[in-house]
Amino acid sequence: MMRFQLFTLAFDPITERFNDEAVQDFLADKEVESISDHFFVRGAMPYLTLVVCYRPQGPTPSAPVPEPKGGRQRDESWRDALGKDDWPLFNTLRDWRGEKARAEGIPPYVICNNRQLTEVVSKRPKTLAELGHIDGFGDAKLKKYGPQILSIIARAGSAPPQESGHAAQ
Repeated sequence: MMRFQLFTLAFDPITERFNDEAVQDFLADKEVESISDHFFVRGAMPYLTLVVCYRPQGPTPSAPVPEPKGGRQRDESWRDALGKDDWPLFNTLRDWRGEKARAEGIPPYVICNNRQLTEVVSKRPKTLAELGHIDGFGDAKLKKYGPQILSIIARAGSAPPQESGHAAQ
């Protein structure tokens, strides 16, 4: 049975994007048939309305996927993307993340994971909009942590280091 859901998204001038977190959350367990959009402006504020046609996805009666022996394996491939000159900024951001996480009583990966930190270091965004292009930085995270991350990057120097062969550490 096909169903539909209507979303109206307001444009956020700070992040320069529409906050689509509610849409992403809603679609996590749905099979999308089609999406229609309509852009409009009301009182000088841009909006985007989405009509999502979907089918619910029920649980599949397949066998559960077993965990690897010894627990979950960590993906540390992000380390290969960091060059020798990237590590000081990465470590500064990681220390900041750890302090924030302790203060808020949450795991550090909730603020951002190592892969996201690596992308921040390699792209060195200068604005919240640029930071928002990194996967995992939605509007709420941008508003809460973005200014602090941008400040750390600015103090470290915004230009990415020159390519030097990217020796893996």
